[in-house]
Amino acid sequence: MRCRTPGVRTLLGALALLAGVPVQAQETPGPYFERASRSRAKGQESAPLFVYEFADFQCPHCARFALEVFPRIDSAFVRTGKVHWVFVNLPLPNHENAWAAHEAAACAGAVADRFWPMHDRLFAAQNEWIALTDVTALFARLAADAGIPAQPFAACVTGDRVATLLLRDVIFAASSRVNGTPAFIVNNEQTVMGLKSYDEWRDLLDKLLKARGR
Repeated sequence: MRCRTPGVRTLLGALALLAGVPVQAQETPGPYFERASRSRAKGQESAPLFVYEFADFQCPHCARFALEVFPRIDSAFVRTGKVHWVFVNLPLPNHENAWAAHEAAACAGAVADRFWPMHDRLFAAQNEWIALTDVTALFARLAADAGIPAQPFAACVTGDRVATLLLRDVIFAASSRVNGTPAFIVNNEQTVMGLKSYDEWRDLLDKLLKARGR
């Protein structure tokens, strides 16, 4: 199960998003980019396995993975030093509030190193914001609940400080031929498409670790 971009390649979605982002947000990456990029990674960089997760905060299948499956992967493989996990932003063009949600999570990482607490709250509250006309107040409340200072967070969001990171992630997804969410690339070798159970992930990761003598 996964969310797909209907009839449009992901790269075209990236270009459409690019057209709506102010020119200043497309400049050379700065400190917001660097901090947001670091914050969305989990686990030891020296871990034997490396996983890219391509996800959309408005995708219901991504929400199920985030709330039901990933906490167990995190406990068994990420926190134990076996897997380095990186979240890749893929707000699909047919999800109207997805870009704002990804911007909120990335800004949480950029200003307070709180990407993952915001990530969890956005997915847990998904049904509260997917149909809203204006998500600003709700996302501000979720950020406050996650311990993120209000003023720097608001300045990051309104100033499009993390737009470059999001755009680069979308283009990375397109170059990796990922056109739906959730999707995963393990060690730049194996692609996993769609929502899988924890048992399926455990079997896959254990097999790869065994192949590496771990």
